[in-house]
Amino acid sequence: MTRRATRAMIAALAAAALAAGAAAGTGPVTWKEQPRKTALTTGVPLIYHQDKASPMTVVGLIVPGGRAAVPEGLDGLAYLVTRLTLEIPDESKVRDLMAQSTRMTFLCEEDFSAVIIECLSENLEAALRVAGKIIQDPLMSGLRIGRGKEMMELGAQAEDDDAVAAASNAAMSAFFQGRGYGSSSYGTAASRKAIERKDVLDFYRRFFTSKNVFFSVVSDLDQGPVQGLLEKYFSKFPEGGRPDVAAAAPMLPADPEIRLAKETKQTYIGRAWALPAPTPEDHTKGFLVEVLAGHGPGSRLWGLRTVERLAYNVESRLTWTRSAGILEAYLETENAKAGRAAEALDRVLRELWEKGISADELEATKTMAKAFFLRSAETKVERTRLLGQLEVLGLGFGHVSGLFETVDAVTLDGLNAYIRTVLDPAKALKVTVGPAATKSASD
Repeated sequence: MTRRATRAMIAALAAAALAAGAAAGTGPVTWKEQPRKTALTTGVPLIYHQDKASPMTVVGLIVPGGRAAVPEGLDGLAYLVTRLTLEIPDESKVRDLMAQSTRMTFLCEEDFSAVIIECLSENLEAALRVAGKIIQDPLMSGLRIGRGKEMMELGAQAEDDDAVAAASNAAMSAFFQGRGYGSSSYGTAASRKAIERKDVLDFYRRFFTSKNVFFSVVSDLDQGPVQGLLEKYFSKFPEGGRPDVAAAAPMLPADPEIRLAKETKQTYIGRAWALPAPTPEDHTKGFLVEVLAGHGPGSRLWGLRTVERLAYNVESRLTWTRSAGILEAYLETENAKAGRAAEALDRVLRELWEKGISADELEATKTMAKAFFLRSAETKVERTRLLGQLEVLGLGFGHVSGLFETVDAVTLDGLNAYIRTVLDPAKALKVTVGPAATKSASD
């Protein structure tokens, strides 16, 4: 089956699923309740989406800053501080959370950190009572900071052992000169050693303020009661201010080829580009190109796996920051096939850049993009994160509800012009992860 036929078949199935979803009253266009924004009596903003699909509530405390806010030489500080806000003070609190089926997790991304609280809605008050005290009065002793650093070291090792994660980190570091967006979430050996307790406390006091944080909530409950609980149990954030964190622009390094030598049985071969800053239109075009390049059957890279047998995995990945998107298109292959796979990868991507896409492929890609978006925003946890991210990026939480319309508004000429601008091979960063003897097409 040709790529066109495969993508047409997949798009038809996706369209059928979308139509069924619309008929059932689901999906971002037909949600009975659209996300909305208000503010607590404390002044902290609240983005709220009511979703009665399950008796579960997810509360996200979004803290703008993230890796972009980390001072030079203190890589990992944002991650460490966010982790410490979840340090449970005693075993009784652990038992309380377990009895409530409550889960507390966190993440640290390019422009923000988030603390996520998941619980059965009937246990929401009990969960927020415990979480509010922990987050607003965290235990940041030297002992706990030291333990946090040890866990970060293990995380860094695991990430370094994952070729895809290691390559993505290397690309971000190259584009952003190893600072801010290009710093390591887990830090380096030197930065972990350099972080002191005063750095941790200063970062927390600067960013965890009522003027900087906001909530993103997805719940089956009505907004009023949930808002009241947030006002009751999260009223102790200091006023502070909203720090002005610069959004550094990416720059292709003088040497646009990165090689990470690892004794593995497979080789990772990737290409990465810097995309324009995320306006609603460019964010949508970037998403379409991500889907078109390497998301699933029928994508441009798919034939390298199924037809040419040059890869056991092909994928594309798009990371957004306030200043740019970083698009990665990559494959993983046997070491013996690395040279041919690199040539084939460049050939497929160059053809996309030179010739663009047809009207039929655009329509199929739009349908696929909608299906991928629905799947990615299906869970309450992911939707909570997404609503927060869009707000931090400056697109606004409402971009979720209007995404389908923005996708439909993209024209063939507009997307092909975008592809010609962003996928220029001369602007690509080449990343290879594998044995030192691995050769790329440029050798």
